[in-house]
Amino acid sequence: MKKSVLVVTLLSSALALAGPKKDPARWEAMDPEERAERQEERAKQARMVLLVAVAEALELNEAQALKLSETLKALDEKRRPVREAMHEAMRQVKAAADGDPAALANVDQNMQRVLDGRAQMAQLDKELFATLSQGQPAQKKAKLALVLAKVGDELRRMKGNKGRRHEG
Repeated sequence: MKKSVLVVTLLSSALALAGPKKDPARWEAMDPEERAERQEERAKQARMVLLVAVAEALELNEAQALKLSETLKALDEKRRPVREAMHEAMRQVKAAADGDPAALANVDQNMQRVLDGRAQMAQLDKELFATLSQGQPAQKKAKLALVLAKVGDELRRMKGNKGRRHEG
């Protein structure tokens, strides 16, 4: 129970600091540099939440947690281009839904990019679990699986997403 409270508290703090995108028009109008900074801050906060939750689940010491931090950062860097490509493809699909003639011609291609991105993200999720669970006993692997699912669900819920929406 104590761990859940800590994770939820960290999630709330992280997402409050990063500032949610409640107004998509304002987000799109934002200076690209500022938007990139906010996205990076969100990524850092999400990594921190995941780091604390995984470190607790696996009962890591400080040195192991530092190593885990580097591992999470490297894995997140692999996810970034996939996430960005999916975001751009969904932006184009939305533009097509709004009637943009240029975007209408590429709806099928953009939807394929989104679906391919989902498959890539699933593969990266498998890699994340395999990397973090390597050498762990079955019970800790099970705890890790639960933590990964819970943190992912909490991050989406705290961002106001009911499911997997691609807003950036």
